Amino acid sequence: MFSPRSLVSEGKNLNRLKKSMEWAEGEHHNVNYRNFSGGFFLDPRLPYTVEDCLYIDTTHDLLVLMAGCLYNRVELCQQFDIDPSRFTEPALVAKIYLQEGPNFVNNLNGDFIIVIYESPNNAFYLFRDHLGIAPLAYTITGQSIYFASDIIGICRTFSEGNRINMDPFIADYKVVDMTLTPNEKVLKLKAGHSLSYTTEGVTTKKYWEPEQIKTDKTLTQEQMFSELKSLLNDAVHIRADQRFNAGAHVSGGLDSSLVAVLARKEFEKQSTFYGYSWSPANSIPAINDLDERDLVKQTCEMAGITPVHIHVEVDDFVELTKNSLNSFMYFHEEKVLEMAKMHKTNLMFNGHGGDEFISYGSLGVDSDLLFSLQWKYFLKKNPLSGPKKIINYIIFRVLFPAINYIPSSVKKSYDEAMWLFKKPYKKLHQKTYKRYYCYRSRRKYQLGLLYNYHLPERTECWAITGYKAGVQYRYPLLDKRIVEYILKVPSKLLVKDSKYTRIILREISQGLLPEAVRWRLGKKDPAFFALVNSQTKERGLLFINEIANFKANPNLYFVDFDLIEKEIKRYKEDEKYPSSNKLFGDILALKALHELSKSYAESIKE
Repeated sequence: MFSPRSLVSEGKNLNRLKKSMEWAEGEHHNVNYRNFSGGFFLDPRLPYTVEDCLYIDTTHDLLVLMAGCLYNRVELCQQFDIDPSRFTEPALVAKIYLQEGPNFVNNLNGDFIIVIYESPNNAFYLFRDHLGIAPLAYTITGQSIYFASDIIGICRTFSEGNRINMDPFIADYKVVDMTLTPNEKVLKLKAGHSLSYTTEGVTTKKYWEPEQIKTDKTLTQEQMFSELKSLLNDAVHIRADQRFNAGAHVSGGLDSSLVAVLARKEFEKQSTFYGYSWSPANSIPAINDLDERDLVKQTCEMAGITPVHIHVEVDDFVELTKNSLNSFMYFHEEKVLEMAKMHKTNLMFNGHGGDEFISYGSLGVDSDLLFSLQWKYFLKKNPLSGPKKIINYIIFRVLFPAINYIPSSVKKSYDEAMWLFKKPYKKLHQKTYKRYYCYRSRRKYQLGLLYNYHLPERTECWAITGYKAGVQYRYPLLDKRIVEYILKVPSKLLVKDSKYTRIILREISQGLLPEAVRWRLGKKDPAFFALVNSQTKERGLLFINEIANFKANPNLYFVDFDLIEKEIKRYKEDEKYPSSNKLFGDILALKALHELSKSYAESIKE
């Protein structure tokens, strides 16, 4: 917390904020310096020290508080002629800041929150990393600014008993503004933004501008493959902190599999490297369905990874739903963290962000090829042997997005998902909605994905739950250099043939992944969904008699309980009720939201 004036009256709020963020293993460290007061938590299961988080330069009267990591530390020390052995990361930030001022952040590559307090000028700054991997939220009360990496903690601290804004928790049902928090008074600092509190007041600034990147028309496909392969290898390498015991998520897909394999190479001296899979061990997919667990097994055998699969029983959801606030309803990842704790894995590599950039599909590619009259590449991707497919693509993937027309079938699909919502709460956030469906180019679509801020949703949640479980996550596919590189790639270089998209990772994974993984089409995991489908009814039946409790919860204000009760009555009266899985899946979701909001509304023990 920072205030340009005395901090005497702020102790109660700071103590509540601290209490809202506590967990059993967390060790709190107070920080009080001039007009700054606060602290940070360390977890003994992670290798961080106080010096990794805090630096005070008494000569220049400057404080730096930091969470996260700088991955280009070596380059920064070379660029600014700094001896790396003499400086911790917060000290390095302080030295560069003193040379560059607030623009120092443009030199960084990392997942970070950086707080700088410059006492002589009574100036305070917050910086959040380019992609928003590290979470950061703040609120202003009077002349004081409070901030925290635990978004739920700070929202609860300043909730004052007000109704929760549930939109951040129901994004699976509707398009929402992903920059909002459960507390309207608390704001997220957006990815790639900074905040300053000086004598001129409080201002936020967008310091990263990927929209300024120009398409490089001189690039060749071979050059692109070669340079991105080097970038990806380095992105994994600089995140491979050898102080940790590492593991990775592994699926039958390209993104997580390649990241896991490259991470294993970086930790070759580690005797056992676990690959954690969401494909349940206790699932039985249909006979003719692909079993993703077989692909996981092939990848792990090839790379020297020990595969482990989650195990999910129906009764597990009694406890899983009770912990919904802490897990952000990522129930299957909670199972992964349980296994990671048992294995003492405290660094988890993940392929999140690949679909949006280096492992991108085809939305906007056809637009680029047609509007730039690159018929050769368009027909290579869409051969004349499939005229109906070509017409369909031109209408639905080129024409409609270009004229900002969203087919009614899209809205209808959202309405069907929101069947249990009251009408006023079925409205979609239009700015985000249009970014998903209205574009004239691949580049505009990808920039829209950045500015919808849906990528940080997972990283924010997992940063909080992971840290409290003694685990840090790493997302090498969201290295800012990779994102910037993809934005300069001409769409014609993403065309291989009419069958395969996502060609970059397919090409650069040669020799690293099994061929069955490299050339797999589709992403659906039959083992995962077979278990979900077989258990959904039983999961919902666990909580079907709690509807009255849900109905009495003021924070489930958006739910039409009369309609749900009507559907439950229909189910009980009709053995052939047609939508039982949908009904019981939503009952499970309501139970999770009910428990989440109950936990959120509990008094903070002071």
